[in-house]
Amino acid sequence: MNLNTLLMLITFLSIVLIVGVLYWKSRREKPDVEQSDKLTMDKLLEIVKYSLADLIKDENFTGLADEEFESMYKRKARIQDAMQNCVYGIDSAKLIVQDLIRSIIADMLKTEEEILEVYDFRSHYLEPRIKFELLMYHYKKTFGKDALAEMINEYKLARERYQIEDKSQPSYLISEEDIDTIFAEKNFELNYNVMLDMLVIMIYQRYKGFGVVDTLREMNINGFNCGTSGSILSALLNKDIKIMKAPRSVWLYFNGKYIHLRFLSFNTEEELRRVVQLLCRYNNPGPLTEKRGYMVNTMYDKSRVLALRPPASEYWAVFIRKFTLSDSSLEALIDKPYVNQGYLAVNLVKYLMLGQITCGFTGRQGAGKTVMMTAAVKYIDPRYTIRVLEMAPEMYLRELYPERNILSVQETDYVSAAELQDALKKSDAAVSIIGEVATDSIAARMIQMGQVASIFTIFSHHANLAEQLVYAIRNSLVNAGGFSGNMITAEQQVIDVIRVDIHLNYTTDGRRYIERVSEIVKLDESVPYPDYMRDDPLHSMNEITKEYYTRRTDRKSFTTRDILKYDLETNTYETFDWFTTELTQKMLDVMPLDKIPEFKKFILDNWRL
Repeated sequence: MNLNTLLMLITFLSIVLIVGVLYWKSRREKPDVEQSDKLTMDKLLEIVKYSLADLIKDENFTGLADEEFESMYKRKARIQDAMQNCVYGIDSAKLIVQDLIRSIIADMLKTEEEILEVYDFRSHYLEPRIKFELLMYHYKKTFGKDALAEMINEYKLARERYQIEDKSQPSYLISEEDIDTIFAEKNFELNYNVMLDMLVIMIYQRYKGFGVVDTLREMNINGFNCGTSGSILSALLNKDIKIMKAPRSVWLYFNGKYIHLRFLSFNTEEELRRVVQLLCRYNNPGPLTEKRGYMVNTMYDKSRVLALRPPASEYWAVFIRKFTLSDSSLEALIDKPYVNQGYLAVNLVKYLMLGQITCGFTGRQGAGKTVMMTAAVKYIDPRYTIRVLEMAPEMYLRELYPERNILSVQETDYVSAAELQDALKKSDAAVSIIGEVATDSIAARMIQMGQVASIFTIFSHHANLAEQLVYAIRNSLVNAGGFSGNMITAEQQVIDVIRVDIHLNYTTDGRRYIERVSEIVKLDESVPYPDYMRDDPLHSMNEITKEYYTRRTDRKSFTTRDILKYDLETNTYETFDWFTTELTQKMLDVMPLDKIPEFKKFILDNWRL
């Protein structure tokens, strides 16, 4: 064998060897290639985004008949409108977008096996969040927007627990274990249509929805907030320690209780930021920036939104308060099954409205002041016009009383509450309602409106005692100007206008109640001097003299008397003093004639005069 032949043989064998190695290597790498081509949730989301974008951009209407062209044009316009409006939580727009997503996914994934390759809904470990969505999916078929409330009531999830801070402190929470237990008990069938619908929900939440709180936002609840618990530093530093991190912070406000939904997490600060910014976008209020650290807005369903961001707050946070048009009558709010003599509180508030008495509804946040005022409006004479001033819409009186003459206004970035109050003086207001007296200027104008601009006024305030209410409004009058620091004159004007304080409160387990109803009484007009006692002339004259000089020199020009109080131990409303003769006569003078006999009977049956 010559040299050339040997070299050719070696070259041929080398080529065969290299080809063999490459073939063997390619076979070994084939699974990795398949893995990289596998459809994931992230890839499915991108496909949906591009498909919907192409659907909107498509303008190939050439060659169509007029009717077909008009139909296609309207369909495209409807899709564009739905894509723009679904981010505001508008249900009709959301359904259209979800139907489009469903059709895209259904074309790609035609069998259960193909869906399970994207997301394994039959995995031994299914995320609690997905289990929750599956539970809500089935509950909504029967109960609609009451699905969450029904599940909470069915499994008593709003009960007090001892699971936090070394299991030493009471709290309200729904844990991952709760969701696992309920899901296992229900054992819902996971067929193709259910899994397809779940994929649609998951993709929509990440694409146009409000993330993990998208379903929660739909429900008939008091509200919810996010970003208000968990360690911020451990989340930022990504420390692998057993401590709750800040993104795991969704709280449900349900029947007066704040319940921590521990099975829900935003996972990252970026996702929480996206949801916060999305929740406050309705009506284009402008961006939530570092300079503008907070924003108060409303959503399409009239929910109130308060959004905050760093550096104004320590973390991204949002507070949603929902105002559902459920049964908000005084009877439903006050006369609960466990309450004794609840009719006393119901009728007392009713007669104060019929008697046209200016009342302050006081109490801390969440005590139910707004809802109580809304219910009390029912007993205001329907012939009277009502004007409402609010920081953000909460009462929605026209929705509850659409046949009455009602107009509500709210302050904006360009129109202040004080300016709106001045404008309402020219709106023929018979009854003025102030959603919340929170600033000096509003307090001053509220007193002015109570004196000359309307028959009577009802308002809410955060005072804890009737005396504190008077002092707070008095100080606001002085601060707003016009009294030159004269506290006595300002105080006299306050007690001339505000006659009754209806104070509300609630317990940690969510029980709301009227803690007391108090009259604010002018001392120099309504409280008699001590009697002269012939058998003890020296002592009685000293008391009379002391009272005289106290009234001439002391700063206090009023006192308060409790008319009704609530006993928490016995859950009973108890009567004390009745209103002064002067206030009672004022009520009788304006009360409808047919209501006077039952009003007198109500007094005589329940108070000792």
